[in-house]
Amino acid sequence: GCRCFMAILVAWLSDSGSAFQQFNHRSQTTSTLRLNVERRVIGFQRDHYRQDRSNWKPLFGRPPKDASIVAENEDFLTGTLGFSEDKLKKPTTKRILTLENGVLEERVDWLKERLKLNTNEIKKMAQSHPGILGKRSKANLIPKLDYLQTRLLLDEKSLRKIILRAPFILGSSTEDNIIPKLDYLQKKLLLDDESLRKIILVAPHTLGFSIEDSIEPKLDWLQQRLILNDAKLAKIITRFPTIMQYSIKDNIEPKLDWLQQRLDLDDAAVGKMIQRLPSILGSSIPNKLEPTMDWLQQRLSLTDGELSNLIKKCPSLLGYSVDTNIEPTLNFFIEALGDEGEALTLLIRSPDLFSRSLEGRLKPRLEEAQAAGMIINVACLKRIGKYVEKEWHTSLDFQSRRQSTQEGAT
Repeated sequence: GCRCFMAILVAWLSDSGSAFQQFNHRSQTTSTLRLNVERRVIGFQRDHYRQDRSNWKPLFGRPPKDASIVAENEDFLTGTLGFSEDKLKKPTTKRILTLENGVLEERVDWLKERLKLNTNEIKKMAQSHPGILGKRSKANLIPKLDYLQTRLLLDEKSLRKIILRAPFILGSSTEDNIIPKLDYLQKKLLLDDESLRKIILVAPHTLGFSIEDSIEPKLDWLQQRLILNDAKLAKIITRFPTIMQYSIKDNIEPKLDWLQQRLDLDDAAVGKMIQRLPSILGSSIPNKLEPTMDWLQQRLSLTDGELSNLIKKCPSLLGYSVDTNIEPTLNFFIEALGDEGEALTLLIRSPDLFSRSLEGRLKPRLEEAQAAGMIINVACLKRIGKYVEKEWHTSLDFQSRRQSTQEGAT
């Protein structure tokens, strides 16, 4: 039927001559005419398809999908995966509705088994990225997951974690998307395989950003803004990979500007601060940074300049909880010395003492010092806080021998 129709169409167009005026070759063969007609018809089909894909019906191709197939797939998506009517209408969902019945179920079962997903996890993944269900396991997903595991040194648990946090990766091209981004990061930041693994494990959404539009401009901006060489930039990204997911305009730049203004820091000083504690950029100004600075300034009776010096000495203070860390530690030193002024002076001069564990170091060592007969003064508390284990036990042994000698002399 199609051949007959084509022959008639060719004959009609040949008689009219209008369709082929640009060639002006009277000696053109029937096969050449047929080829030109086929090209025009295919072009028409393609253009018509682009104009209104939902109503497209092929002129010579296969008949449209049976409505029952679409209906059954819709039932599966709504009944098993919890799709709403609105989600069914999205273009990404419509593209999977014409799959043969049973295909969606097979792909869902495969994903659940391969990634050890529970019902809620597969529902969330399918609803947020329905295009994943359009990917064939053998041709697409298996090679992609195998590549990620091999390239990023991932065990099954780590692979599962990455995909759950960034399921869009399953829909990304390995050759055109994933590999170029991993290669760029590794080369730009001089990363070994383990460091690259850590970055993607912590910040998998990095693979969703464009190198040209996001990743490269962000790294260049950080390097210039914080006055960093390549090694220092790499150290910041490795220690705090989440920074790759932050917006410069909405997050990073306003935070750096605020820190500089609040603590009167130049570019080099704020750069050093971020190098020592890059996670500052992940803290909220109104909910974390500002309240912590205000509490420190008021409780320790600091001027603006003294507060700035304190934070420059120990940026990690901005990462601690006032209620569960800073205030209890301050109270420990006040009680141990019996003099609040001495305790405040000690901590202002040595703010790193705030980082010592109360239960793991400070309290047990104070008890040991008291048992050994040590005088509990500023010097003793500095040894309690700063000595490593070997130094501390040497100090205890010395004090014990000294105490025994004194008792023997009496």
